[in-house]
This record gives sequence, structure tokens and C-alpha cells, in this order.
Amino acid sequence: MKKLLLVCFLSLVAGAVLTAQIYVEGVRLTPDNTGQYIELDPQFRSDGRCNFKVDYGQAEPKEDKVTDENGKAYDFRSLIDGLNAFYTEGWEVFQITVLESGRRYLLKRRY
Repeated sequence: MKKLLLVCFLSLVAGAVLTAQIYVEGVRLTPDNTGQYIELDPQFRSDGRCNFKVDYGQAEPKEDKVTDENGKAYDFRSLIDGLNAFYTEGWEVFQITVLESGRRYLLKRRY
């Protein structure tokens, strides 16, 4: 019985990961509303989790963070977790800029 519950749980988690979508302030990032590039500015918490401020060409990108479809801020477990989520959605790191305040990541659409 425990094995069956574990398999069901893992299937649900895998399904959620496979259908993961990136939203910024409740707006889903699609080829229709983004160009070929976006810029990510990671914002780290004291526990190591992070969120990203995202500039995809919107009018005022300064405070636009990754959210769920309802606009609730989404925190990734780590920087790599977040970058992997963007990669799954068709983005790859194209350039990393080192600033006094940290790093910024320019991502390019893979397809």
C-alpha cells in the first residue's frame, strides 16, 4: 500500500513539474508577449531560496517577480532550481553580467 501511495505521489509531482509554466506578476511568459531575450535579476532570501525580478520588455519591469498564475510570488529552492525551471520552459542562459549588487542573467529563447 505504501508503494502505491509513493508511486501516486511521485506521478503527481512529475506531472506538476512537466506542466510548470513561468508567470511574471500573473502573466504567463509566451513567445507572443516576449521577444527572444529576457533578463533575470535573482533576489536571495536568508534561507537560500530565491525569486527573480524579470524584464521581458514590459512597460515597468523593475519590480516584476516570478509568480504563480494568480500573481502570488514564487520562491525557488535555489538559483539553479530557478534557472532549471526557465530552461524547462525553453530559455537558456546566454550571458551573465557581474555587477556590484550581484549577477544578472540574460536568457535567450531556445525555440
